[in-house]
Amino acid sequence: MGRIEFKNQKDLPEDYQYLMGKDVLGERNIFRAMGNNPPILKSYMLYGSTLWKECGLSAKNRELVIFAIARELSSEYEWQQHYDIGQKAGVSVEEMNIIGSGKLELLDEKIRVVLEYAQAFVKGEVTGEVHQKLKENYNDKEIVGIAMLSSHYLATARMLFALEVPLESDFVGWEPK
Repeated sequence: MGRIEFKNQKDLPEDYQYLMGKDVLGERNIFRAMGNNPPILKSYMLYGSTLWKECGLSAKNRELVIFAIARELSSEYEWQQHYDIGQKAGVSVEEMNIIGSGKLELLDEKIRVVLEYAQAFVKGEVTGEVHQKLKENYNDKEIVGIAMLSSHYLATARMLFALEVPLESDFVGWEPK
């Protein structure tokens, strides 16, 4: 069940309970793990929300980046959590399958470049060539947003692995139906 105790909404101090409310994202295991440190949970959610809104990408492209990072890191939890979120943002199952199978060359060049950048970022392999390709398609504000979004989901994946945070349901797979 994970390496630490998971907290429920009712276990949090009253002024933090809203963080696990149904109108937010509920009692997902990632938040239940972070519930051991409510100020960090709150900051994590605030920072993530800021990145979602300010990274310079459309909601769909933001989700494609998250899928690419999850796939590169084999983070089933991140992939699973964004399966529904991604579809609501306009990501097709076909696009998930392309990312899940590692066939990024099948995607439009502008999005492929950002996904390749995000994957290189989480591997610590952003070369001058990788950065230049991104710079040809995105401005400096967007590049900073993409880098920070990538760092956020890299850190999230590492935390999920370290604490062995389990999925809430069966994994949909890297190439969902």
